Amino acid sequence: MFPRYQSGDGNKIMAYTNKFVIRTYHRIPVRCVVYYLGGDFLGKGTAINLCRNGFRVLGDHQVVPGMELVVRLTLPDKDEPVEIQRVVVRWVRGLLFGGKVVTMSPEGEERVGTFLSARLRAYCAST
Repeated sequence: MFPRYQSGDGNKIMAYTNKFVIRTYHRIPVRCVVYYLGGDFLGKGTAINLCRNGFRVLGDHQVVPGMELVVRLTLPDKDEPVEIQRVVVRWVRGLLFGGKVVTMSPEGEERVGTFLSARLRAYCAST
């Protein structure tokens, strides 16, 4: 069993998993503004990395694993944010958390995919 989660405020939030999964894709380093809505709160944060089906966020509001969020992700290509209708929080370390995209519109998927492809080309060219 592997420990998965712990809050940064001194209270332990631990969940255990019997399965260790290795990610088969790369998350691209980014700095994008994110707003996340969960039940009775609105949080704001910065996406630190991003892929087609998930992201890492440093936010200003505590979330817990398993929580479902609606997310608005601001990409630098346009002023209007991408709305992600359903994100599930996978892990939490203080105010840092990982979100898995569950539901996003085809237009949002295309926009995120185009953005990531351009960033990946630029990232690979710079290394």
